Amino acid sequence: MEKYISSLIEKTPMREQPYFQRLLNKTMNKNQFIETQVYILRAVEEFSRPMFLISSKLETYEERIVLLKNILDEHGNCVIEKTHGNTYKQYLTQLGAKEKDFMLKKQHPSVVTYNKTLMNCAENESTITSLAMMGIIESRYSTISTIIVQSILNNGWIDKESLAHYSTHEDLDIEHAKGFYDLIRKGWENSFSKNQIKKGLLLGNSTIINLYNNLL
Repeated sequence: MEKYISSLIEKTPMREQPYFQRLLNKTMNKNQFIETQVYILRAVEEFSRPMFLISSKLETYEERIVLLKNILDEHGNCVIEKTHGNTYKQYLTQLGAKEKDFMLKKQHPSVVTYNKTLMNCAENESTITSLAMMGIIESRYSTISTIIVQSILNNGWIDKESLAHYSTHEDLDIEHAKGFYDLIRKGWENSFSKNQIKKGLLLGNSTIINLYNNLL
């Protein structure tokens, strides 16, 4: 399974996606970057919703605990100020966004599609497909966080201390991805389940890539 995931990631390097190319080669200015990052807020705030739904379909305490720990992380381990939505808002403010802008901002179609895709998969696809989808999204978001931190620092847009949200996700999402992958690994031994896992991995990979590219 790991070889398949690695191959998929190698075929779709995040640094070669149009959104991140523009960010890395500095053809995206700060105002453009802020605007796209403001739109991403709704994706951050709603990311735990499909996890709640998927966890309700898991059969054992051991399986559900994996997702519940992830959900708790998303919710700041019950500290409201540390919820991922709130740390992301703090990051946006440090970047230069005005609170009224990201509180009233109309949703971007790319983000609407992203959130709907995750919820639709969690509700209508097999549990193993949904787990695979979420796992690779977590994995790719870790890479995205690294790219964004690097770009912001290279551009001197804000200092490193103001990047708590993305700095956290560089490492945390690797751990979260592993949790999802551990839940589906046995399924790789069965041909039907293997195809369901591949379906989820392909869906999750394209969904997270499209989220950013379509913001352009």
